[in-house]
Amino acid sequence: MTSGHALVVGATSDIGAAIVRRLVAGGRSVSAWGRSEPRLAALVAEHGRSVSTEEVDVTDAEAVRAGLTRLDGEAPSPLDVVVWAVGVFDWGPAHEADPDAWAHLLDVNLVAAARATPQLLTRLVTTSPSTLVLVGSGAAHRVFPDNAAYVASKHGLAALAAASFLDVKRHGVRVSVVSPGLVAAGAGLLSPQGVEDPTSLLQPEDVAAAVDFVVRFPGHGCPVLVELQPLV
Repeated sequence: MTSGHALVVGATSDIGAAIVRRLVAGGRSVSAWGRSEPRLAALVAEHGRSVSTEEVDVTDAEAVRAGLTRLDGEAPSPLDVVVWAVGVFDWGPAHEADPDAWAHLLDVNLVAAARATPQLLTRLVTTSPSTLVLVGSGAAHRVFPDNAAYVASKHGLAALAAASFLDVKRHGVRVSVVSPGLVAAGAGLLSPQGVEDPTSLLQPEDVAAAVDFVVRFPGHGCPVLVELQPLV
């Protein structure tokens, strides 16, 4: 058990909620950011005083800055873990895509993360040893048809994590990417495999376990990339 504090961004997704659950079970208090007020309320109902929530739009730069400033003053213990689990998806061939939908996807999946990363790492350097985990995707390391913008955003996220790690590792900060294959949640359930056999997909709890592995990794190492695939 530990007594640190974690921030989970994207906590109202199924994956984000599973990550909150795992971190609380490990003894951390958690600040949970998301867009769904009912889902944020459900996290408080489940975890009580171990979880505080805030409705934050990550594409709103001022809202993120203000939220982090409030967190500085309100967190019950030093912030030593941040998990960025935000993501949106867009299916369809590139030549038929909606440019505005792609712009929104890139803003949520990559631009918001890049804008937040310096602010997060500034804090994590002061509380090291500490950890930043970005939830990626199999699409962060290979390409697939019908989701070019998503592939581009996740490739960018993986590069952001890898390069940032080189800058902060000497300060005792781990930066890792956890990249699952298709998960039985959100857009994963709309994939051909998810529609045909959702039991063959990873579960949100699998992603949470991988995040927990990174957070708890002992010694001086950093698992910079954890890729997950289902056993079935």
